[in-house]
Parts: sequence; C-alpha cells; structure tokens
Amino acid sequence: MPLKHPLSAINVVKEFNWQIEHNCPQCGAPVILDETDRLLTCPYCRTRLYLATTGYFQYHLPLPEATSREVIYIPYWRLKGLFLSVQDREISSRFVDTSLLALTSGVFPLSLGLKPQVLKLKFVLPEIRGQFIAPYLPVPEVINSFQRRAASSFHQAFIGEVVSLIYSPVYIENDNLYDALLRRPVAPWKREDMDLPVSSPGQWGLQFIPTLCPRCGWDLEGEKTSLVLLCRNCNSAWNCPTTAFEPLSFTVMEPGANGPLYYLPFWRLKVAIGGIKLTSYADLIRLGNLPRAITDACEEKAFYFWSPAFKVNPTLFLRWARQMTVFQPEGRVNETLPQEFYPVTLPAQEALETVKITMASIIADKRVISPLLPKIQTRLEESHLVYHPFTIGHHELIHTYIGMGIDKKALTYGIGL
Repeated sequence: MPLKHPLSAINVVKEFNWQIEHNCPQCGAPVILDETDRLLTCPYCRTRLYLATTGYFQYHLPLPEATSREVIYIPYWRLKGLFLSVQDREISSRFVDTSLLALTSGVFPLSLGLKPQVLKLKFVLPEIRGQFIAPYLPVPEVINSFQRRAASSFHQAFIGEVVSLIYSPVYIENDNLYDALLRRPVAPWKREDMDLPVSSPGQWGLQFIPTLCPRCGWDLEGEKTSLVLLCRNCNSAWNCPTTAFEPLSFTVMEPGANGPLYYLPFWRLKVAIGGIKLTSYADLIRLGNLPRAITDACEEKAFYFWSPAFKVNPTLFLRWARQMTVFQPEGRVNETLPQEFYPVTLPAQEALETVKITMASIIADKRVISPLLPKIQTRLEESHLVYHPFTIGHHELIHTYIGMGIDKKALTYGIGL
C-alpha cells in the first residue's frame, strides 16, 4: 500500500504536470499517470508496477482518430527542473518548464505549445504506426542553450529535471505539411524534402517491473513519485537506475526530541574535489570563513556535502543544502525504517551537480570563489541516503537537531516539480 504522511491532506497543485494515459499491463484497464509518476497503480486490479527505461521516457501526442495517411512524428524535448546560476556577487535561481524542438529544421514549430496540457500523452510503443524522426539535438546541447543565456555566470546547474522525448504527429498532403492534431497546414513541404533520419519504437525499452523486494519477495512501499522503494519485511531500500532494482544503503537518524515525527531524506555525499583544498571540516571553516574554532578534531573530521533528496523550489533547496553542509549533522543512527517519511524524488547523481553551487553559497565573498568554479573538478566517491527526523508543527516541519523549519506547502509544491 502507498505510504501516508502528514502532507497527504494538502491538495497538490498539478498545473505543472502533463498526464499520460496507459492501459494496465495486467488487466487492460485505463490508468492515468502524471509525468513524474514512477509507480503505476491500477485502480481496478490493484496491480502495482514500477516504470523503468534504459534512456528517456518517450511519449507521443495521440491522433484524435484513426487515419490512412502516413503519419510522421516530430521529436521535442520536454525539460522541467531547477536552474541555478553562480554570478559575480550572487546565486540566481529559476524554474524551467518548456518543450523544445529536437531538430535544427526551421520548418516545424519550435515548441509544443499548450497541446500536452490539453491532450493526454501516451507511451511510444512498437505497435504504433508511422515514421518517428530521430532527435538531432542531444539533451546536453539543449540544456547548454539555457546556460549560454546566462553569459555572466561562472557555473550553472540544472537539477531535479524531468527530461523526456515527446513526438507530435504531422502528415504531408498536396505538397504541404499538416499538423495532424489541428489539421492545419504548417508549411509548404514535399515528400522529397523529408530527408531526416528515422528511428523505430521497437528499439525503445519501456519496462514495467513488479514491485516485489528482490531480497525477500515482500511488497515494496513507496509514493507514486518515489525513486526509492522500501521493504519493511527485510528492512531494505531499492532504486532502479536502469531496468532492475538495486540495493541502496541508508540510515535513519535517531530523533533528538519527543513527539510526533516525520522523516525527510537527504543525500550525504563524499566528493573528491580537484582545484581547491576541501577534504576536512577545518578546510570548510577556512574556505567559508565560518564562525567556528578550528580544532584538531576539525582537522581530522571527514567532510561531506549534503543535499535534499527531494525537490523543492530552488531557493529553498539551496538553503537546505548550504545549512546541512555547514552544520555537518551527526547523531546516533540505525537502519530501521521510520513509519512516516517523505519520498526520495531526487537521485544522488543530480545532487552531485549542486556541489559547486553549495560551495559558492557557503563562501560569503562570491568574487573570490566564483572565478575558480570552472576549474574545480568534482567526483562522487560515495553517496548515502539518510532520513532525518522532524517534529510536526501546524504549518511546518522542524529539524530536531538544527532547529530549521520547512513549510509543509513547500513540500507539496515540490511533488509537482
């Protein structure tokens, strides 16, 4: 059964999420998914399956009715996430939510517009008839286009992203290219002009994985947006980076307070830094000019970057990454799953992308660190998931050790990111 938590009573804003319609692989009943969903739960047969793919999820805008015309599907990249940028004196942030043509052709519309908000998407499956044009522009190049706009930036990071490939149907008739959904001409176009590489839906690996613990066979638990599923029978955690579940190391920090508790997940990252000395807590104190006395214990204390393992607005995300990294939380831990906790919605590899941003936020004088950021190299040596205890207030959750609070509405807002 899906986990319940104190935030479930708050209505989550869903304007940001496009929806996907798919038939249950078990009974064939229609199921509606949000684009951030990773668990398919059939409302009829109660089957629960995890969505997995070897690359990006690929969808198409369905035709309103069957047609005898030869349909051509044009690729668009769907990008949604948090964009952070280190500038000369500040760190700016914004939320990105857009679709962009994955071709360099000037004939096709540059974006999908409002179509995905009006129509429900469908997965691209091998049985779909038509020609699927292969994307020409890779995702890194599209993301770089955002970064080039911030010309004065020393470093940028695009995190928490939802990246997918969406195909929009067109057809050629009477030497014109038509939008197959609106049935309107787009541009003059002859069949001999269609000199674009074609890909096949049969090559794309969408898989539905039963949510059974690989270790003991028990049902795995998780919210519909969870990237990490949990087994209470053998007390284990599992993620699915490709098309199979893999074990994930985790610990639970024991509470430093009494009362109702709720747990939020954070990534503890051991990162090798090249280009600047940052291996101990003492190095962080010196680099950030923190109001701490440097002792022998600080020189020997291992240093970790911390990051939320969940999505929230960019400003709040950076604030928590900074404060947790400065505080270096410690306490007694165990490996017993808590009763109530928030789902992991941000993978460790994306948390790694925030390391330079976190470093820049800790150092007060941005003019010192900012020019160094392009030369600094980062390599993830170890990632560990830690569930931190929070007391439950009326409007916010309070960390039991560092006393910082996070508004419940910010968490519900993050579900739709």
